[in-house]
Amino acid sequence: MNSKKFARRTLVSFVWILVLLFSSGCEHRPLELMELPENTFVRVYIDEHIRNVSYGFYDETKKKPEYYSPQMLRVVFCDEASGRVVTERYLHDSGKDERGYYIQGLLNVPDGRYNMMAYNFDTQYTKIRNQNDYSTMTAYTKPLTSEEANRIFGSRGELDDDIICKQPDHLFVAKVEGVEVSSDSYTGHPDTIMTEQNTHPVAQTIVKTYYLQISVVGVEYVRSAVALLSGMSGSKTMYDGKMVENDVTSVYFGLNNGLERNRATGEQTLATVAYATFNTFGKLPAEENDLEITFEFNVIDNTIQTETLRITDMFDTPEVRDKQWIIIDKVIKIDPPNGEDTGGGMTPGVSDWDEIEGTITI
Repeated sequence: MNSKKFARRTLVSFVWILVLLFSSGCEHRPLELMELPENTFVRVYIDEHIRNVSYGFYDETKKKPEYYSPQMLRVVFCDEASGRVVTERYLHDSGKDERGYYIQGLLNVPDGRYNMMAYNFDTQYTKIRNQNDYSTMTAYTKPLTSEEANRIFGSRGELDDDIICKQPDHLFVAKVEGVEVSSDSYTGHPDTIMTEQNTHPVAQTIVKTYYLQISVVGVEYVRSAVALLSGMSGSKTMYDGKMVENDVTSVYFGLNNGLERNRATGEQTLATVAYATFNTFGKLPAEENDLEITFEFNVIDNTIQTETLRITDMFDTPEVRDKQWIIIDKVIKIDPPNGEDTGGGMTPGVSDWDEIEGTITI
């Protein structure tokens, strides 16, 4: 037999083997989900009424945080008994009506009882842990790498025992529990997932935005500034929005500079302030969890000035608890720079400070 005939016979034999394998193996593959029609319709409204982001600003003249509406939702149907994800889909069909902004779409859902959860899937820093289990699905942010820490806080080589994490993006979460899907009741039109109140589910953020402000004398000597706040929660379970109490972290944020405004008259004064808005999963409730904030100012003569304040008691006040405003009743005085070169500082309200490069005591 020549080589060409042998090759042809070998190819034909191989094709028949593949046919036999596929014909005998198809009965072992779960094709039911692939054959189902899109039998379930989900529309989720996004509640974008967020304090210190879209409303509730301490001072309307101050720089506000950047915010972008979610563009994509991950929707999961989890088995009610085990909590495991049975089916999922990423939805991006969006629109607006009298109730607000929504994202919607169709899914293939097999018969069963489920807990449904939906959340936005387009966050830059907020990550999801245990994403295939309903009761342990957790939102978190990653700690700074050593390179990032060195760039922000200076080349100290390590961050001691403190875990410094990035600020979370706003994560919008909606849930509907006890959803029953049955092909017996399928009419050829998708069933719409509704809440017990017979309304479409609404996703609300599990992240808080705080406004912080402190008076600063000598702001014209400052090139850049950051703050580090300890005692924050590093993560939240998503189905109930509760903080993970053994996950303690610190968050950092850059500071802006500006003129203080008289809240009674609305007029700006000559007093200068450092201020910021920052995101967090929240303050941990443990009584022994002391909150410290460290301010670090990079002075124009290349020296670093820091000040650490304890602000635990402030979180029990209505202003912080209800309005999420941390207005520190203290004045930080920046020492005049050494030497004759005093250029390079910022005039309040003209421009933002640059990102700081320096060291910080934690």
